[in-house]
Amino acid sequence: MPFASTHIVGGYLTGKLAQKIKNISFSHYAWFFIILGALLPDSDFILEWVFKYDAHRTFTHSLFFLIAAPFITYLLFKLLKHKEARIFAMCLALGIGSHLILDSISDKGVPLLWPSQYYISTYNGIYLAQPTPSFLDAPIESLRHFLKLAILDMAIGTAFLFYLWWKKELVFSKEGAK
Repeated sequence: MPFASTHIVGGYLTGKLAQKIKNISFSHYAWFFIILGALLPDSDFILEWVFKYDAHRTFTHSLFFLIAAPFITYLLFKLLKHKEARIFAMCLALGIGSHLILDSISDKGVPLLWPSQYYISTYNGIYLAQPTPSFLDAPIESLRHFLKLAILDMAIGTAFLFYLWWKKELVFSKEGAK
């Protein structure tokens, strides 16, 4: 189960791959939409935390969301007459796509054809998902397991930030900027 740092790294690598394949360079605003897209599908946790409604890995982890969110972004920025509306929408889709790919690698998978209850996972193939309790109601052993994964994810995020700093793609002061 990838967490935030892993999704950020996945979005970054997807963006770098897209730049290399298309021989283009994204603006820092476009990079914002890639990273936002890489995190956006997990915004469904807010429904769980606020309303105690288990919505994780439902519509935000589907092809519907992969198409709808970038389309709405495109319409919004087109309405604002922003010249990069198409780029922003495509970058959001890149980020969401990287998120869905990473989550499909997990044993639970993703419901790409939501509202269908069939999930797609590299471990389990295509399977009918059984209702599972919210992580808020999970047994303590399960919470300990996820805490270990979250700590590993923080290590991945820290290593990634160190890598960007080492390559001078991330600077912390004006003196270090090129």
